[in-house]
Amino acid sequence: MKDYLKEKTRFVMKTETLMGDGIAKELPDVLAAWEWSRVGLVVDGGLYRHNDYARQVAETLRQRLEHVTMLIADMPEPTYDYLDQTRGVFADLDLDCFVGIGGGSTLDIAKGLATLMTNEGAAVSYRGFGKVKNTPLPVVALPSTAGTGSEVTPYAVFIDTQQQWKFGINSEHNYPKLALYDPRLLDSCPDRIYASAGMDAMTHTLESFVARNATVVSRMFSKQAFKLLFPNLKRAAGGERSTAVKLNLLLGAGCAGVALMNSGAGPAGALSYPLGVYYDVPHGLAGSVFLPAVIRYNVENGYTDYAELYDLVCDEACATAAEKSSRFAEAIEQLSDELGIPTELGGFGVKTDEDSRRIIDHSMQLKAAFEQNPITFGQSEVERIVYALS
Repeated sequence: MKDYLKEKTRFVMKTETLMGDGIAKELPDVLAAWEWSRVGLVVDGGLYRHNDYARQVAETLRQRLEHVTMLIADMPEPTYDYLDQTRGVFADLDLDCFVGIGGGSTLDIAKGLATLMTNEGAAVSYRGFGKVKNTPLPVVALPSTAGTGSEVTPYAVFIDTQQQWKFGINSEHNYPKLALYDPRLLDSCPDRIYASAGMDAMTHTLESFVARNATVVSRMFSKQAFKLLFPNLKRAAGGERSTAVKLNLLLGAGCAGVALMNSGAGPAGALSYPLGVYYDVPHGLAGSVFLPAVIRYNVENGYTDYAELYDLVCDEACATAAEKSSRFAEAIEQLSDELGIPTELGGFGVKTDEDSRRIIDHSMQLKAAFEQNPITFGQSEVERIVYALS
């Protein structure tokens, strides 16, 4: 972790947030306060079909505002090609903003389209960092899963099908202007999405906490995210779907996103990308598979800062930080098991040595994330974890 007394540190948070049970019903008034009446609306297809409340929010928006053009998005792992195809829906419209209602992929599509409305050229030409020159249209994000943190971060992740590469449009211009946390949007969320999204947020929490570029402020958000996520994911694993659980998970995921964008990603996040590119595994689930193994590796090699997080949620007395960290690793493994997170890669289609090598080689292109780990983590460690899970 960076020492702010010895070196310059930076912390960014640019998204206004509103939260509360039923807050999404106030969306027309919220937009009117910003004088936004011509809206590009992107809604997750599954959410629109299966969540009556989400559908009512979308339809009320269409009825009350001057002009709303809606895209029903049915692509859980969106590509740059999809972004180019769907931009035509909005190309000739004079819009004030985009509204995204759905999981992280849907929010990313809304952010990507907001970028393309003010920047010419193929979507993939903006892949990477600092390539967006013109300020995108404002984005209002309403997450329907508690996981990615896309509603408060400037990243919009897409798959480049030509180069078989998953990497986002990452721009300081692309923070959502506003995020609304409404637990009712999680009412139709399947158990498997609760699990994968929740562990995605947990991955962001724990990798941001240990990252070499973490700061004293980003760690505040990591810790608060963990305090919200760990007990409520335990409750969710037991089947509880109360308003408190849903809202705490949404807020925890948002705190985790803020922490991650101020510290940087780690090995579990990087290892997840090839599973999405080659095997269509949702990002949250993919990262969750690797998280317990990365934590166990760190603990076995002497990392003890997990003791701080252990103290936040566990009452059992332990003599040393090393013992607490070991118990912490066990607690995360147990949580992952309770949520039904897979413990091997075979179920995703990783069957052969060639499959394993593909994951390893692709992951090594993201070695900057490995360098964030507090314990040296290179190709040999990647190989050990991938082969252990294969």
